[in-house]
Amino acid sequence: MKRYRIRSAEGTQAYLELMEESPAGYDVRIIRYYDGYQTTDTEHMTRELLETCVRTGYIEEMIPEESVVEAAS
Repeated sequence: MKRYRIRSAEGTQAYLELMEESPAGYDVRIIRYYDGYQTTDTEHMTRELLETCVRTGYIEEMIPEESVVEAAS
């Protein structure tokens, strides 16, 4: 499963995880951490939107070691 860091406001951390691939795109989980709280949403994202987000730098793929360190924090 790929994990991406979402560009967020200062003091906020947000991540996007690809859960399942379908012909229309991806089912994704979006996890946000802010002020001691965590929210998790599950959404559908088209391939085009994911590619646009990566290309523009809105999301950045995390390397596996980085994902483990972030999850432990």
